[in-house]
Amino acid sequence: MTAPSRPRAAAPAARRTQAERTQQMRQKLIDGAIVLLAQKRYAGFRIAEVADVAGVSRGAQTHHFPFKDDLVIEALEAIYRRTTDSSLKRIAECKAQPLELLKAVVKDSTEFFLGEDFYISLDLMMVGGESELGLKVKALAHTYRLAVEKAWLDAFVQAGCDPERAEDIVLLTFSIARGMSIRKLMSGETRRFSRLMKLWSHLAEELLSG
Repeated sequence: MTAPSRPRAAAPAARRTQAERTQQMRQKLIDGAIVLLAQKRYAGFRIAEVADVAGVSRGAQTHHFPFKDDLVIEALEAIYRRTTDSSLKRIAECKAQPLELLKAVVKDSTEFFLGEDFYISLDLMMVGGESELGLKVKALAHTYRLAVEKAWLDAFVQAGCDPERAEDIVLLTFSIARGMSIRKLMSGETRRFSRLMKLWSHLAEELLSG
Protein backbone atom coordinates (compact mmCIF):
# COMPACT_ATOMS: atom_id res chain seq x y z
CA MET A 1 0.00 0.00 0.00
CA THR A 2 1.42 3.32 -1.03
CA ALA A 3 1.86 5.82 1.78
CA PRO A 4 -0.08 9.04 1.32
CA SER A 5 2.08 11.82 -0.02
CA ARG A 6 2.71 14.72 2.26
CA PRO A 7 1.46 18.11 1.14
CA ARG A 8 4.22 20.29 -0.14
CA ALA A 9 5.22 23.13 2.11
CA ALA A 10 4.45 26.55 0.72
CA ALA A 11 7.42 28.18 -0.86
CA PRO A 12 8.81 30.96 1.32
CA ALA A 13 7.89 34.43 0.16
CA ALA A 14 10.65 36.05 -1.82
CA ARG A 15 12.53 38.59 0.21
CA ARG A 16 12.32 42.15 -0.96
CA THR A 17 15.54 43.64 -2.18
CA GLN A 18 17.08 46.64 -0.47
CA ALA A 19 16.05 48.79 -3.41
CA GLU A 20 12.44 47.60 -3.08
CA ARG A 21 12.40 48.31 0.67
CA THR A 22 13.85 51.73 0.06
CA GLN A 23 11.27 52.54 -2.62
CA GLN A 24 8.42 51.35 -0.39
CA MET A 25 9.63 53.49 2.50
CA ARG A 26 10.01 56.55 0.30
CA GLN A 27 6.53 55.99 -1.15
CA LYS A 28 5.01 55.86 2.34
CA LEU A 29 6.66 59.17 3.18
CA ILE A 30 5.58 60.75 -0.10
CA ASP A 31 1.98 59.59 0.43
CA GLY A 32 2.06 60.98 3.97
CA ALA A 33 3.38 64.29 2.69
CA ILE A 34 0.54 64.55 0.15
CA VAL A 35 -2.01 63.99 2.93
CA LEU A 36 -0.47 66.75 5.04
CA LEU A 37 -0.16 69.18 2.13
CA ALA A 38 -3.85 68.68 1.37
CA GLN A 39 -4.75 69.30 5.01
CA LYS A 40 -2.36 72.09 5.98
CA ARG A 41 -0.79 73.43 2.80
CA TYR A 42 2.87 74.41 2.72
CA ALA A 43 2.69 76.98 5.53
CA GLY A 44 1.40 74.41 8.00
CA PHE A 45 3.48 71.52 6.70
CA ARG A 46 5.88 70.10 9.28
CA ILE A 47 8.24 67.41 8.05
CA ALA A 48 8.37 65.82 11.51
CA GLU A 49 4.64 65.05 11.24
CA VAL A 50 5.07 63.08 8.03
CA ALA A 51 6.57 60.08 9.83
CA ASP A 52 3.49 59.83 12.08
CA VAL A 53 1.09 60.03 9.13
CA ALA A 54 3.14 57.52 7.13
CA GLY A 55 3.48 55.14 10.07
CA VAL A 56 7.27 55.03 9.97
CA SER A 57 10.00 56.05 12.38
CA ARG A 58 11.34 59.58 12.55
CA GLY A 59 14.78 58.13 11.84
CA ALA A 60 13.57 56.62 8.57
CA GLN A 61 11.98 59.92 7.57
CA THR A 62 15.18 61.84 8.35
CA HIS A 63 17.28 59.31 6.47
CA HIS A 64 15.24 59.46 3.27
CA PHE A 65 14.11 63.09 3.36
CA PRO A 66 16.19 65.24 5.72
CA PHE A 67 14.94 68.47 4.11
CA LYS A 68 11.35 69.67 3.91
CA ASP A 69 11.44 71.06 0.37
CA ASP A 70 12.96 67.88 -1.08
CA LEU A 71 10.01 65.88 0.24
CA VAL A 72 7.52 68.51 -0.93
CA ILE A 73 8.90 68.41 -4.48
CA GLU A 74 8.78 64.60 -4.51
CA ALA A 75 5.17 64.75 -3.33
CA LEU A 76 4.20 67.26 -6.01
CA GLU A 77 5.84 65.20 -8.75
CA ALA A 78 3.96 62.12 -7.52
CA ILE A 79 0.72 64.10 -7.80
CA TYR A 80 1.56 65.24 -11.31
CA ARG A 81 2.55 61.74 -12.41
CA ARG A 82 -0.73 60.32 -11.10
CA THR A 83 -2.92 63.00 -12.66
CA THR A 84 -1.01 62.86 -15.95
CA ASP A 85 -1.42 59.08 -16.11
CA SER A 86 -5.13 59.52 -15.45
CA SER A 87 -5.48 62.01 -18.29
CA LEU A 88 -3.52 59.86 -20.73
CA LYS A 89 -5.62 56.83 -19.81
CA ARG A 90 -8.79 58.83 -20.42
CA ILE A 91 -7.52 59.88 -23.84
CA ALA A 92 -6.59 56.31 -24.73
CA GLU A 93 -10.02 55.01 -23.75
CA CYS A 94 -11.88 57.75 -25.57
CA LYS A 95 -13.25 57.11 -29.04
CA ALA A 96 -11.39 59.13 -31.66
CA GLN A 97 -14.39 61.35 -32.29
CA PRO A 98 -14.32 65.11 -31.63
CA LEU A 99 -17.52 65.25 -29.57
CA GLU A 100 -16.44 62.32 -27.41
CA LEU A 101 -13.09 63.97 -26.88
CA LEU A 102 -14.80 67.23 -25.94
CA LYS A 103 -16.84 65.53 -23.22
CA ALA A 104 -13.73 63.82 -21.93
CA VAL A 105 -11.51 66.92 -21.85
CA VAL A 106 -14.22 68.90 -20.03
CA LYS A 107 -14.48 66.18 -17.40
CA ASP A 108 -10.70 65.82 -17.15
CA SER A 109 -10.04 69.53 -16.68
CA THR A 110 -12.89 69.95 -14.19
CA GLU A 111 -11.73 67.04 -12.05
CA PHE A 112 -8.17 68.33 -11.92
CA PHE A 113 -8.73 72.04 -11.41
CA LEU A 114 -11.57 71.70 -8.89
CA GLY A 115 -9.73 69.06 -6.87
CA GLU A 116 -7.14 69.12 -4.10
CA ASP A 117 -4.30 68.19 -6.44
CA PHE A 118 -4.51 71.55 -8.20
CA TYR A 119 -4.83 73.50 -4.95
CA ILE A 120 -1.70 71.83 -3.59
CA SER A 121 0.24 72.74 -6.72
CA LEU A 122 -1.16 76.29 -6.79
CA ASP A 123 -0.24 76.83 -3.13
CA LEU A 124 3.33 75.67 -3.74
CA MET A 125 3.64 77.87 -6.80
CA MET A 126 2.46 80.93 -4.89
CA VAL A 127 4.60 80.44 -1.77
CA GLY A 128 7.64 79.41 -3.78
CA GLY A 129 7.79 82.54 -5.90
CA GLU A 130 11.21 82.85 -7.53
CA SER A 131 12.95 80.82 -4.83
CA GLU A 132 14.60 77.48 -5.56
CA LEU A 133 11.40 75.77 -4.43
CA GLY A 134 9.27 77.96 -6.68
CA LEU A 135 11.43 77.36 -9.72
CA LYS A 136 11.27 73.60 -9.18
CA VAL A 137 7.48 73.75 -8.80
CA LYS A 138 7.15 75.72 -12.05
CA ALA A 139 9.45 73.29 -13.85
CA LEU A 140 7.28 70.35 -12.78
CA ALA A 141 4.10 72.16 -13.83
CA HIS A 142 5.68 72.93 -17.20
CA THR A 143 6.81 69.33 -17.70
CA TYR A 144 3.59 67.58 -16.72
CA ARG A 145 0.66 69.95 -17.23
CA LEU A 146 1.77 71.22 -20.62
CA ALA A 147 2.27 67.60 -21.67
CA VAL A 148 -1.36 66.91 -20.74
CA GLU A 149 -2.55 69.86 -22.81
CA LYS A 150 -0.49 68.67 -25.78
CA ALA A 151 -1.84 65.13 -25.45
CA TRP A 152 -5.42 66.43 -25.65
CA LEU A 153 -4.53 68.69 -28.59
CA ASP A 154 -2.92 65.80 -30.46
CA ALA A 155 -5.98 63.63 -29.82
CA PHE A 156 -8.30 66.24 -31.35
CA VAL A 157 -6.04 66.69 -34.37
CA GLN A 158 -5.81 62.93 -34.89
CA ALA A 159 -9.62 62.84 -34.78
CA GLY A 160 -9.68 65.17 -37.77
CA CYS A 161 -10.02 68.59 -36.12
CA ASP A 162 -8.35 71.68 -37.47
CA PRO A 163 -5.19 72.18 -35.35
CA GLU A 164 -5.84 75.84 -34.58
CA ARG A 165 -9.45 75.21 -33.62
CA ALA A 166 -8.44 72.20 -31.54
CA GLU A 167 -5.91 74.33 -29.68
CA ASP A 168 -8.55 76.99 -28.99
CA ILE A 169 -10.91 74.40 -27.53
CA VAL A 170 -8.29 72.70 -25.34
CA LEU A 171 -6.81 75.94 -23.99
CA LEU A 172 -10.19 77.55 -23.38
CA THR A 173 -11.48 74.42 -21.61
CA PHE A 174 -8.49 74.37 -19.28
CA SER A 175 -8.62 78.13 -18.75
CA ILE A 176 -12.33 78.13 -17.87
CA ALA A 177 -11.90 75.27 -15.40
CA ARG A 178 -8.86 76.97 -13.89
CA GLY A 179 -10.76 80.24 -13.53
CA MET A 180 -13.68 78.53 -11.83
CA SER A 181 -11.22 76.90 -9.47
CA ILE A 182 -9.84 80.29 -8.42
CA ARG A 183 -13.38 81.55 -7.85
CA LYS A 184 -14.09 78.52 -5.66
CA LEU A 185 -10.94 79.33 -3.69
CA MET A 186 -12.08 82.92 -3.15
CA SER A 187 -15.78 82.41 -2.44
CA GLY A 188 -16.36 78.72 -1.91
CA GLU A 189 -19.11 78.85 -4.52
CA THR A 190 -19.55 75.95 -6.94
CA ARG A 191 -23.29 75.85 -7.67
CA ARG A 192 -23.05 77.50 -11.10
CA PHE A 193 -20.00 75.66 -12.34
CA SER A 194 -21.83 72.71 -13.85
CA ARG A 195 -24.16 74.99 -15.81
CA LEU A 196 -21.29 77.13 -17.04
CA MET A 197 -19.30 74.13 -18.23
CA LYS A 198 -22.36 72.84 -20.06
CA LEU A 199 -22.71 76.26 -21.71
CA TRP A 200 -19.08 76.16 -22.76
CA SER A 201 -19.50 72.61 -24.06
CA HIS A 202 -22.35 73.74 -26.34
CA LEU A 203 -20.23 76.61 -27.65
CA ALA A 204 -17.28 74.28 -28.21
CA GLU A 205 -19.52 71.88 -30.13
CA GLU A 206 -20.37 74.73 -32.49
CA LEU A 207 -16.67 75.44 -32.95
CA LEU A 208 -16.06 71.78 -33.74
CA SER A 209 -18.87 71.73 -36.26
CA GLY A 210 -17.26 74.62 -38.08
